[in-house]
Amino acid sequence: MKRIFTLLGLALLINYTSRAQGVIVEDTVILQLSIPQIDSIVELNGLPSVLLQIDYEVDVHRVVYETPDVDGTTTTTASGLVMIPSVDASCAMPMMAYLHGTKLKKDDTFYYLRGEWQLGVIAATSGYAMVMPDYLGLGMSPGIHPYQHAASQATASIDIMRVCRTIVENSNKQLNDQLFIMGYSQGGHATMATHRMIQEDLNGEFEVTASAPGSGPYDMSGAQLDMVASFDPYSVPGYLPYVIQSYQHVYGNLYDSIPEIYVPPYDQTIPPLLDGSVGFGELNAAMPPVPRDIIQPAYADVFFSDPTHPAFVALKDNNVFEWIPEAPVLFNYCRSDEEVTFENTVIASDWMIDAGAPSIEVVERDTALSHFECAQPSIFLSKLWFDEMADFCTSSLGVDEQSKSMDIDIYPNPNSSGSLQITSSEPVEVSILDVLGRTLIPFRRVETNGMIDISRITPGLVLVRLKLGDAMTTKRLVIE
Repeated sequence: MKRIFTLLGLALLINYTSRAQGVIVEDTVILQLSIPQIDSIVELNGLPSVLLQIDYEVDVHRVVYETPDVDGTTTTTASGLVMIPSVDASCAMPMMAYLHGTKLKKDDTFYYLRGEWQLGVIAATSGYAMVMPDYLGLGMSPGIHPYQHAASQATASIDIMRVCRTIVENSNKQLNDQLFIMGYSQGGHATMATHRMIQEDLNGEFEVTASAPGSGPYDMSGAQLDMVASFDPYSVPGYLPYVIQSYQHVYGNLYDSIPEIYVPPYDQTIPPLLDGSVGFGELNAAMPPVPRDIIQPAYADVFFSDPTHPAFVALKDNNVFEWIPEAPVLFNYCRSDEEVTFENTVIASDWMIDAGAPSIEVVERDTALSHFECAQPSIFLSKLWFDEMADFCTSSLGVDEQSKSMDIDIYPNPNSSGSLQITSSEPVEVSILDVLGRTLIPFRRVETNGMIDISRITPGLVLVRLKLGDAMTTKRLVIE
């Protein structure tokens, strides 16, 4: 289903297809990471190295590139990282995009090797050409960041994919036709926006193989608005003025003056904290516990009574779920998320399934996990999910190649029977781990087409490791 564009969105699309499309302004290799260095990165991040394939050295490119500005009529620059594994020139690589969560401080970004940039190294070492955009207004991009603006998140992400394509060509290497996109929080919102734009607007230039949005505010005008604008305290109150500044910057019609929308003293204290010079923690500390307490009552009264109010229209324009993905989508979320309500995922996934999307999978994680705690298992499991589909080079020992060569499967999946069938042509070693790599059942021999007892494992998502000689693969299993 095609979304209805605002005039601004239509102008952006027209210009995006004819103007700047990932022209490289800067490309500098700032790191050449060896296998031992990558091992150290995995260990430093507390990731389950037993489940991560470290196959290639990685070159880290710091890039600046041209991309459309939010008005759709001018060009600006954006920055980020591109990571290229040391594959052979004859090897065609899949591409993966990792889209980051909320950042406020301009230099707390990938270009400056901050944030979760090391996740890109972990993906690249297993064989992906990796892109990690900063979005507009962050990193080396001028101006303020258009936070939660779907269109510019998508264009900045797509244009760094074009940068990656150029770098790969200039390195005498190859990309295959696979593209995987993942992100968490704001990155989940950006993942949906980017997947949608590629499918609907790019006429086959790129084709998404699969995407994995995690805990994103997909329903900006509904579920997320209800959470942020309630009369209850909110854990990240700075989210509200950040979105307001963003949409005023993009649309220009939310208010005529800051005192019209903010009560004193917040009309004076909040705007200076949104220029990208401080972190989100400082902004939160300057806010009251209930974010709507900074809003003028008269403004709030009109906003909540008028569905045509410019602020509500802007929020609705940045909903990212009312479309039908043709490629598989894996939603990740945690029900106890205190920053992005789980209802965003329920609403988005239900809408897509009801509309006929062919492959929507939803994984709810441990209900006790917070927004931050939910991120690592969501990102890690999304990467493993991609690995099952990725066409890596034959020199890689990635999950997909091992799985194909071993010809082993598990069922039923999801599983509520208390026992797991291992279909194989010969005996296989099997172990089961949780999503953090901790052993639940140690390796044990299972005879040809044998069973393993899983009745004592707590329901949820687990990982099944299957070993046959020197070959090993990992499969996801949902225990109900």
